[in-house]
Amino acid sequence: MIPDSIIVALQNEMQQAGYITRSAVERIAKQFHVSPTQVYSVASFYQQFTFTPQGKNVIAICTGTACFIAGAEKILAMLKKELGIGEGEVTADGKFSIQKNTRCLGKCSSAPVVMVNDQIYENVTVARMKEIIDELR
Repeated sequence: MIPDSIIVALQNEMQQAGYITRSAVERIAKQFHVSPTQVYSVASFYQQFTFTPQGKNVIAICTGTACFIAGAEKILAMLKKELGIGEGEVTADGKFSIQKNTRCLGKCSSAPVVMVNDQIYENVTVARMKEIIDELR
């Protein structure tokens, strides 16, 4: 069984480095006397952890059913064009990244929903998303 403390250690790593490095996995494994594979398994299970660097502003667009029907794909398409990156990528200036495969942000009645860093935006339109990006620039 994996100690809950491993999740806390991974969260701390995300706060400090912005992503989980191979050396962090090895260090955490050693700290908790488990294999690096076990730490990697925990980190890859939870969507909150990533193994690639993120932008200063991480954008997560819910693509669950309610958000998809309400136009999330149009917002995602605009972001890809506006920022010049795809999901899981970071802009050249390091200011933005688009999170991959966000399925639910828990606000289905306010679809489409977008989260930028820790802030939730509800009933987002393409025009509103453009405004959000412009404000963050």
